[in-house]
Amino acid sequence: MELFLDYKEADKILKILENIKVNITEEEILEILKIRKRWPKVYPMYNQPSIEVINITGYKTLSFFSDDGFLDYDKWYEIYQLGYTTIISNIIDIHKDLRKLSKTFLKELGFIPNCNLYLSRPGKRASFPAHHHNYDVFVKQIYGNSDWIVGDQKIKLSPQKTLISPKNVYHEVVSKNDKKMSLTMNIDSVAQYC
Repeated sequence: MELFLDYKEADKILKILENIKVNITEEEILEILKIRKRWPKVYPMYNQPSIEVINITGYKTLSFFSDDGFLDYDKWYEIYQLGYTTIISNIIDIHKDLRKLSKTFLKELGFIPNCNLYLSRPGKRASFPAHHHNYDVFVKQIYGNSDWIVGDQKIKLSPQKTLISPKNVYHEVVSKNDKKMSLTMNIDSVAQYC
């Protein structure tokens, strides 16, 4: 498997992720999502949706935004309660543990990667079908467990553990049997936000 980063840099990121505990609860995220103006349909600066849901076919949907372009929390929450996985994008600033991680990345790597939270309950599809990116993706499980396939490896990710999906390697979450939250960091030469 070829990494976008060299192995020494990748190992450094894995160690950072393993050593910094991220203790965010579902309740904290639900409260943060109620800050309506924080969640526009699309972040203008990045042209990236702020919140997406992975629907039953494995594609993303934005059907829970109001006419004014901001999150309709009640509509979203109804979908979330059914077990659909939510992607909350560009979230490195929303919690003290994530801000600590952000400062560490800036110090150690010289940039802050694009970070997303995947929030889910049991009930529906675990994630996207097998897919790949042209950049490395690091994943830290915050709570809950999830079963992954990365390349030809099966990996059980438990709380506070990490994995890497190297660029161009197919990966997917194949099961989620309890509430779970994971943090993804996309190490891309273009998508570096500060």
